[in-house]
Amino acid sequence: MNRLHVLVLLAAMACTGLVMGTVKAEAADSGKELRAAVNATAPPFAFMENGKLVGFEVDLHAEVAKRMGKQLVMTNIPFAGLAPGLQAKKWDAAGNTWINKERLVMMDFSDPWVDAQLAFVTRKNDAITSPEQLKGKTVGAEAGTAEQRWLDANQEKYGPYTIRTYDRSIDILMDLMNKRLDAYLREQTRALYQIKNYPMLGVAFPVGDVFVQGVAFRKGDPLRDEYNTILNSMKRDGTLAALYEKWLGTKPGPDSSTVHVYTTPWQPK
Repeated sequence: MNRLHVLVLLAAMACTGLVMGTVKAEAADSGKELRAAVNATAPPFAFMENGKLVGFEVDLHAEVAKRMGKQLVMTNIPFAGLAPGLQAKKWDAAGNTWINKERLVMMDFSDPWVDAQLAFVTRKNDAITSPEQLKGKTVGAEAGTAEQRWLDANQEKYGPYTIRTYDRSIDILMDLMNKRLDAYLREQTRALYQIKNYPMLGVAFPVGDVFVQGVAFRKGDPLRDEYNTILNSMKRDGTLAALYEKWLGTKPGPDSSTVHVYTTPWQPK
């Protein structure tokens, strides 16, 4: 079994406050490597912990590389640089990417491997189980996000409710636990990861459309098909579901992209 080498050199970007990693490969032949890039500010998918790049997607790439018999070489870069670096052949796979029609024009994608949907987080003892019960409540969301836009757009349909916006998600959690909020709107996979250590909180109900995440490749790159073959084997043998449970603290749904093996390429509606 080949030993995986994940080489990430971090550099602080003082002007932007972002962190970017660059990679020095051990082997000159990129055919012996799986070169993947992620944005390490997206827990639970990819983030820095004690100076190490970790996360659900990092574990996914590591397992795929192991089954390919390749070394894994990862780059941590701001999200805006993922697609340009892929096209410039700085890496061969790009993560943190939800599949949509616009991106499919420029890139090929693996089969979906995880679903995303907005969901409300509440205290488990509170009886809020549908958006119709938001009337008269106080709801939190991070400022400038899709979550805030959903709350603004649905105020007439489900309100009136009070919207409080925050710069940090941890502050929303604290206000929810201390009953200064009745609910918190968050993307569901990130919500599940975020509340793992707060047993009094739970995901009450999802809202809006379901999105799927895939791994992006250059158009026509046969690596996509090789990656897909291994991804499907991980779905069949339960490895991907085990990674989901490791990072999100719950089992994936039986019809979710984490479990479902696609027999034809997935296409957005």
